[in-house]
Amino acid sequence: MGTKKTAISTAAAGLTALLLATGCSGGADDDGGGAGDEKAQPRPVISEGQARKVLERYVETNNAANAALDRKALGEVEGGALYQQSQAQYRQFPTYEKKYQALYKKPFRYRADEAQYYIPARGDWYMVDAPVEGPGYDEGDRSLLVFERAGGGTWKNVASVGIQGRIPEVARGDGGLPTVLPPGTEVGTTALDGLDDAVNDLYVSGGKKDGKLLADSEVRKNMVKDHATRRDWIRPEHDGYFETEFESQNRKWDDAYKPAFPDVYALRTADGGALTVFNSYDARVDFATRPGFHIIPGDATSLYVKEKEPLGVREYYAVQNAAHVPDEGKVEQLGGEVEMIGAS
Repeated sequence: MGTKKTAISTAAAGLTALLLATGCSGGADDDGGGAGDEKAQPRPVISEGQARKVLERYVETNNAANAALDRKALGEVEGGALYQQSQAQYRQFPTYEKKYQALYKKPFRYRADEAQYYIPARGDWYMVDAPVEGPGYDEGDRSLLVFERAGGGTWKNVASVGIQGRIPEVARGDGGLPTVLPPGTEVGTTALDGLDDAVNDLYVSGGKKDGKLLADSEVRKNMVKDHATRRDWIRPEHDGYFETEFESQNRKWDDAYKPAFPDVYALRTADGGALTVFNSYDARVDFATRPGFHIIPGDATSLYVKEKEPLGVREYYAVQNAAHVPDEGKVEQLGGEVEMIGAS
C-alpha cells in the first residue's frame, strides 16, 4: 500500500471526496524454517530472524513499487485485501492532490528490530506489531501486520492496520508460541467470523444492530460519523431529491467488488480473549429520488463509472480491521483502514 498515514477508519466520502487509506507494504520470500528443540518443542512456522528479514524486504520492495506505481512488483510481496486496496490506490493516484501524490511516493519503514513477532506453530500466517515511521506518521505510530504464505512458499503482507494504544497480551502455549483460533471460534458470546457484520452495521445503521457489540472508541466514532454525515453533501434546496445509504453485500453488488477476502486472523490472548485482524466490505449508494435528477461522480469514482450523469452510484469499500475480543464484555476496535476499491 501507500506510504501515507490513513485516518483511523474514515470511510468515504461522497461524490467528490477522495479517500486516501494508509497501507504499507513489505514482503519477502522465506524458506519457512523454524527454531527450537525438534523433539520436545513445537517449531514456529518461520523463525523470528527470518520474519525480520521478511519485514525488511517488504518495506524495501514496497517503497520501490510505490515510487514507480508498479503493481506487478508490489504483488510479489503483498496479497489479500491489502493488495486489493493498494491496487485501488495506484489506479486512483492521478486524482490525488499533488501534495498527497508527493507524500505517497516518499519512503517509510517499519522498525523491524523493535517489532513484536507473534509466530504460531501451525498454519500459514503470523502477526507482527511494528513501529512505523516516515512522512505522514507521528512518533509512536504502530501497525499490526499479517504475513501469509502464498504459493511457492513466499510470505506476503495481507493486512496492515494502524492501531491505537497497545495490543492485548498474547497468550503463549506449548513452546512459548501463540495459539491460533479458527475463524469460526466463539469467544464469550462473540463469533469471530461475525465481526465483519458488526463493523458494517456502524455504516449501515450507525451501530444500532450488530454494531452494539463494539465498545466505544475513536475507531467506532469515526465509522458511525460516516453514517451520520452521509447526507451532508445534499444541499438544503435538494433535500428530497437525492439520498445516500450504506449497505452490506447484496444481489445488486457488481461481481467484481463482492467480498474477495473475508479473512479472519486470530490469536488467543492472555485474558482468554482474542486478538483479531479481519476484513469487512461495505458500499455507499448515492442516488436521485426524483425524475430528471442525476448524480455526478467525483474524480476517483468516475474512473470506474463511465456514465457521466447516472441515476445513482455505488462505491465499494474494503476495510481492514484490528480488534480485541475479550472473554467478557464488548469488542474493542484497535484500528481500521478504509479504501474505496471500485464503483458501479
